[in-house]
Amino acid sequence: MTETKKRPSRGGRAARVQARTNPAPVYLPTLNRAVGPIDLLGPDGVEKIHNAAMTILETTGIEFRDPVALADWKRAGADVEGERVRIGRDMLMDLISTVPSTYQYHARDPQKTVDVGGAHSIFANAYGAPFVYGLDGERRPSMLEDAHNFFKLGQMSQALHVPGVLPVEPQDVPVPHRHLELVHAALTLTDKPIKGSVLSATAARDTVEMTRIVFGEEFVDQNVVVTSLLNCNTPLVWDETMLESLRVYAAANQPCLLSPFVLAGASTPASPQGGVALLIAESLAGMAYSQIVRRGAPMVLGVAIMGVSMKTGAPMMGSPEPGLMNLLVGQMARFYDVPWRSCTMWTGSKSPDLQAGFDSANTMWPVLLGGCNFIVHSAGFLEGALGVSYSKWVHDSYQLEAFHRFFSGLKEESLDALLGDVAEIGPGGHFLGTDHTRENPLLINPLQNNDSYEQWVDEGAKNADMVGRDEAQRILHNYVQPPMDADTRGALDDFVAKKRLEYQT
Repeated sequence: MTETKKRPSRGGRAARVQARTNPAPVYLPTLNRAVGPIDLLGPDGVEKIHNAAMTILETTGIEFRDPVALADWKRAGADVEGERVRIGRDMLMDLISTVPSTYQYHARDPQKTVDVGGAHSIFANAYGAPFVYGLDGERRPSMLEDAHNFFKLGQMSQALHVPGVLPVEPQDVPVPHRHLELVHAALTLTDKPIKGSVLSATAARDTVEMTRIVFGEEFVDQNVVVTSLLNCNTPLVWDETMLESLRVYAAANQPCLLSPFVLAGASTPASPQGGVALLIAESLAGMAYSQIVRRGAPMVLGVAIMGVSMKTGAPMMGSPEPGLMNLLVGQMARFYDVPWRSCTMWTGSKSPDLQAGFDSANTMWPVLLGGCNFIVHSAGFLEGALGVSYSKWVHDSYQLEAFHRFFSGLKEESLDALLGDVAEIGPGGHFLGTDHTRENPLLINPLQNNDSYEQWVDEGAKNADMVGRDEAQRILHNYVQPPMDADTRGALDDFVAKKRLEYQT
């Protein structure tokens, strides 16, 4: 009797279905913008805002509420009176002249390393919300498991370049070692570029030490592996906690997003030009100080711009004035030849609804048209940045793919072959079956529903929130943790365990 040979298994039908319905991510590179930027100001307008910012720093001055920073400024030759520092324009321009116009932002996986500055743009996750809108749609305090889940979603996203270090504030982790859990998770659950903790100087030092374990001390000293977010207290105050963290990161050659938090009409003048002059002065002062700490350390001019409702005083996203301000900030950053950061895809809405959609779109378009390099809060925010929604996170993530495609611009193509298709098909035909159509499909957002009403009803009549939650669950179910060398992982785990004990005593 002859034994029948079995054909080697390739996983069977179930595996093929799984591969079709849950394909591995195809990661998008740094966005190299081929559309824009828009310059609203002529040379005279740029000079007007520059002179206003310099006048603010020279005459009004800015408070550095930190004794070390005050001593540093005094040694550098600034006019220091109490906590008020007045910086001459020649000194300031000399200091920021050594800030690199671009830098490479390294990931554990070199294929996911990105570029910041110039015509490059990258998307980073939401940051710091105390609440989540969960997989069940309910609002509740955020937990460490949620932070882990958003790192996983960030790892699986094709368009999100930086999963961040603080997608939500885990309320179940004590503050003294919260940064340890978050940086450890960012480094192990993702292999994309990460952001650093600025909770304290200790948290900043621990972040740098953990990156040295993963990347190597010499590599970290010469390359960017982490970028951290520091907020100025607008108007005109840099506080001690932020400055302590800035010194740690600048000394380690790691950039910070030096970002005034602007409530236009409240913490800054309501007019776009006046508000931009103030925030430019604030951010440049922080950038200049970083160069006193270490000349040549990369830094990013940062802004976080919201309007204020004149009806309630609440923050307001998606209004036109912050959009105009972002266009102006982009033009000023190009004047100073430094990278810049802004915020997008946020909303005052409490669900992933129509308002959330138009608020998010209205914040993203001017930021990208303004040529922004480092775009924070690109996925998930609701409730004026107080909450992150699993559902909105995945909706936003797919929207980022569309923005990436649009701002990548036109592709090179020959029209001769297309003219041949037109001649062959002729009047009344269609192009669905042509080679060109198959090779150049339009981008499809898998969460958009373009089916008939009857089919939509048959499939559950799901609204945007329900569709997004289903998709978040699917992505989390298919998450694959990126590998890490066993010795490196062991050293990282040991460092965190040791520090946990140290901060508990």
